[in-house]
Amino acid sequence: MNAPFIILHLQEVYDKQGWTECFETSKELFGCKMIEGMVVKLHIFKMIGLIKKLASLGFIMGHELSIDLILQSLLHSFDCLMVNYYMNKVE
Repeated sequence: MNAPFIILHLQEVYDKQGWTECFETSKELFGCKMIEGMVVKLHIFKMIGLIKKLASLGFIMGHELSIDLILQSLLHSFDCLMVNYYMNKVE
């Protein structure tokens, strides 16, 4: 085995693991919904952690998409917060 072959093999192995981790993290993030009775702060921190994990894996989401995902994951009892956010959003 020569060095280029070893490097290529390692890239293939770790790229697959990175892709799998990215897929699983994004699946968890996009499917994340707040549970009734859960502390909002903990839910949002969990989502921010998933967004940061994706960024560390090379999947950078835009700021607006991140905010939209977090707001859409909240319970319907937070609909007034979402309406207020979008109505008063400063560009």
